[in-house]
Amino acid sequence: MSQSPPPGPMEAVQALRTWIESMQFKGYEPFDLLNSPYLAGAWARKALPGIILIQAGKRFAGQRLRRLLNVPPSRNPKALGLCLSAYCDLARSGCDVSAQAIWLKNELIRLRSPHESEFCWGYDWDFVSLRGPRLPAFSPNCIASYFCATAMLEMSEVFGDPEARAIGESVAHFMASRLQRSFESEDEVCFSYTPNGKTWIYNSSALVGVLLARAGRLLSNATYLSLARKAMVFLEKGQLETGGWYYGQLRRQRWIDSFHTSYNICALLEYQRITEDSTFEQAMLTGHRYYQAAFFTKEGAPKYFHNRVFPIDIHACSQAILHFVAFSAIDPEALERARMTFHWTARNMAAADGSFYYQRHRLWTNRTPYMRWGQAWMFRALARLLVASSSFVTPLGL
Repeated sequence: MSQSPPPGPMEAVQALRTWIESMQFKGYEPFDLLNSPYLAGAWARKALPGIILIQAGKRFAGQRLRRLLNVPPSRNPKALGLCLSAYCDLARSGCDVSAQAIWLKNELIRLRSPHESEFCWGYDWDFVSLRGPRLPAFSPNCIASYFCATAMLEMSEVFGDPEARAIGESVAHFMASRLQRSFESEDEVCFSYTPNGKTWIYNSSALVGVLLARAGRLLSNATYLSLARKAMVFLEKGQLETGGWYYGQLRRQRWIDSFHTSYNICALLEYQRITEDSTFEQAMLTGHRYYQAAFFTKEGAPKYFHNRVFPIDIHACSQAILHFVAFSAIDPEALERARMTFHWTARNMAAADGSFYYQRHRLWTNRTPYMRWGQAWMFRALARLLVASSSFVTPLGL
């Protein structure tokens, strides 16, 4: 019997949307093991046990262990932001999703980080790391805040929602006033990941710059625009001769992965689109060429790291689709690359229920459908692919 062909983007986004909504936007996360009531003690938040537990949860524990440990499926603010962006794209294509968008906006308002005067968000689990910051649950970080704020500004554009715009502008003020500046000179700035401590991470600082550029244009705020440009200078100076970037400047952060590399490149592209400042175009194009050459197998599988194939991760797949869709405005081959990446992902990472697997390893597959890490990102990527496709036709009932 011949195998049925994989679904097209339209069918895939409809199936994934149905799955996400059936879960009420709740799910597990690779880093959520400390949400178990059995691991609620202070001992589990200390450096060594915390890191061991979190990494074990990320690398080996799927749904079965989480259920045994009573880890509750939860709503992650970043996942909600990504889903809100996806609904905005579906609305751009003619779908009636205003009720879902309003519900997500209100849920994000409810889940904002506490004790902060401006809007910002964090993750819904405690995080302990040797190579990055320590983050108590719901403490603000710039990555979660960036994607939630971006969704709010998109909602403002698509639905004409003034409250969403005000929230997005509030996040920009949070970033400009509350984030530490790990390094700042007359020409450069590196924004820290959180208001506490100083990190030297390229992608997070660059995304802060993008949001400040967007808010700076909306508000005609010269300070925001200047900070955005300085963040791009810092990013450009950190680019390696190959065209890629280490994750961060510290020695322990010297690895190169696909989706953080793509964040950097797309940040340069988005900054140029928003500001019409082409100063960083060469760095952007060099990075785009490096990304295509370093992070895909000859079969089209998106790689996690530049120097090895496995694991193949759903986040690398979704970001690859988003990357090529973003570059389709200047690269005539990019949209086809986005479609090719989707087809590979549909054949190799899709579950029968519409969700997507977490990772494929050389000898085994982790099929856990993590909500933020996988499903929300794929929902965002598929919706954006549909908008970008010239053959888009809105299906009845989507």
